Amino acid sequence: MRNPLKKIKLSSPVIPGLLVFLIILSITTFVAYQRYLILKSSEEDGVSRQATRIDREIKNVLNQGFSSTQSLAFLVENYGVPQDFSNISQLLLKTNTSVDALELVDSSGVITHVYPIEENEVLGFNILMDSVGKPGAVRTIEKGEYYIAGPINLKQGGSGFVCRTPIYTNNEFSGFAAAVIKLSTLLSAISLDSLEQSQYSYQLSKVNPDGSEKIFFSSQKKLQENALNRSITDYNGEWKLYVISNKSFALGGVLALGILGVFLSILAGFYTNSILERPIKLKKMVEDKTLLLRESEQKFKSLIEQASDGIFLTDFNGNMIDANIRGVEMFGYSKSELLKQNIKNLATNEELENLPIRFQELNLGQSVLSERQLLRKDKSSFYGEVSAKKLNDGVILGIVRDISERKEERKKLENKNRELKKTNSELDSFVYSASHELRAPLTSLLGLVDIMKKEESESEKLVNLNMMENSITRLDDFIGEIIQYSQNKHLDVKIEKINFSTLIDRSLEDLWYLKNTSGINVVKEINNKEPFFSDKRRVTVLLNNFISNAIKYHDLEKRSPSIWINVIINSKEASIIIKDNGMGIDKESQTKIYNMFYRATAKVMGSGIGLFIVQEILEKLRGSVSLESELNMGSTFTIKLPNMAPKN
Repeated sequence: MRNPLKKIKLSSPVIPGLLVFLIILSITTFVAYQRYLILKSSEEDGVSRQATRIDREIKNVLNQGFSSTQSLAFLVENYGVPQDFSNISQLLLKTNTSVDALELVDSSGVITHVYPIEENEVLGFNILMDSVGKPGAVRTIEKGEYYIAGPINLKQGGSGFVCRTPIYTNNEFSGFAAAVIKLSTLLSAISLDSLEQSQYSYQLSKVNPDGSEKIFFSSQKKLQENALNRSITDYNGEWKLYVISNKSFALGGVLALGILGVFLSILAGFYTNSILERPIKLKKMVEDKTLLLRESEQKFKSLIEQASDGIFLTDFNGNMIDANIRGVEMFGYSKSELLKQNIKNLATNEELENLPIRFQELNLGQSVLSERQLLRKDKSSFYGEVSAKKLNDGVILGIVRDISERKEERKKLENKNRELKKTNSELDSFVYSASHELRAPLTSLLGLVDIMKKEESESEKLVNLNMMENSITRLDDFIGEIIQYSQNKHLDVKIEKINFSTLIDRSLEDLWYLKNTSGINVVKEINNKEPFFSDKRRVTVLLNNFISNAIKYHDLEKRSPSIWINVIINSKEASIIIKDNGMGIDKESQTKIYNMFYRATAKVMGSGIGLFIVQEILEKLRGSVSLESELNMGSTFTIKLPNMAPKN
């Protein structure tokens, strides 16, 4: 016999209706709760994004303090305290516009230099004796690197940050390079001083050593309690910034959704459980997938926009489809302007001819990597490393990295390598030949001294003394040439007015000791319509070498050995023409005479280093020399030197 009570329970619509009611009520309650979580998560994401943006802007401003103090510390460490501190500081402040003042502090804590002095009358102030400034300075010394003190009350008035980089001389602490960034400058640079009606509030504090905080700025007089907030700090500083949401979290919509859920649950109780279960499950799946898709899209977009490289999408005709923030900044266009461009407009015609875009390889799915010279909107260029690949939908993804600095460093390294190879080669040749040139006169002197010990005749001793004098003169000339070579290598170019007539006369006077100097006719002609400026020391060495060679290599068989010196000066350059009717130089030797220790003939005493020094000096002065010569007919050297007259 069946149980009547069981029959009533199974057939009554109350039980399935109640079950449907409870299920729907649970679902709507869950949806309302999820709605609450989504709203809360969205608000938290908004605060986090705003905090990230403000953090980046603050650190961009404070990094100017790092850049300026690092540059100033480098100058002091390597070259001492600059005499033109104001000019250097002015240049640094033009580059780092958010820095209000630059200071130099000695090892005892006394401020020795300030720029600008106006509104910064702190010269002679000892920060290590000041209760406000001392903690930050001591912390910088302890860290041994860049540190930001503040916000603090500044000695010159107001409040702000003091960015310090310690200076070390011979590995010993010798003071600070400091940059002052006023709080008002920082707030203005990141626009916090004009955001009273913003959806976010801001509160800037200084974190004391005991963990307490002192408020220096608040964008709202009264902040909401329990409001969503995020804090920003910097390990190189002692400041903390709170980003606080001004939104009052709206529970009204969530509550209305809950009430609607109860109402729907009551209505759904009249329907069968089997009809209601399917749409509920479907709705739940759609919500979950939508939420996952939205989160994935936001994360991907955030990664693309914050990338340090330019990221671009183009079609196969090269037309721009999309670009990230860095890509827009890289080419100097606005985003709307950039999206109207074709990639061929972003490279020089010469670059495209030498390195065409490899569309065929891209179409085959291959990744293409190349280095190109790219054009900005203002027609300036930079070097970019371009990586491109075809995506599944036929769109080309391009990633551009600015490698201008890397290219420049590589070029500098190659130049230094070439210079080093040249220096090593010259050094090897110099050591080999110099040892011979120095030892030969000394060996000759020792031999002559030994002979003189045995000689009794005064006439023979006189002959030996003359030979000794020649050896000493040869040694002295060679040592003098070595000194000239060293001076040219290491002394800076010193510009002063040149009087060629005086220099030529002095050179002839200095070369009196050369044999047959008095028997050579020297004709001098100076055409100086414009004043000429250059390095007097180096020009003197040039004249001495060319004139002494003209004297040494004269032709004894000719009745009237002569030297003609003609100088023509204009505003652009000086042309110095030194002509002789001496031995001349054969064709084969004309290309070698500027090599170190090369001598065209053994008939004349010389080290072979003089014209090598001439070539080095001409490189230093950005000049040139040309030669016309015929054996037994004479030689004509034409030297051209740029006029380094100061510009008005």
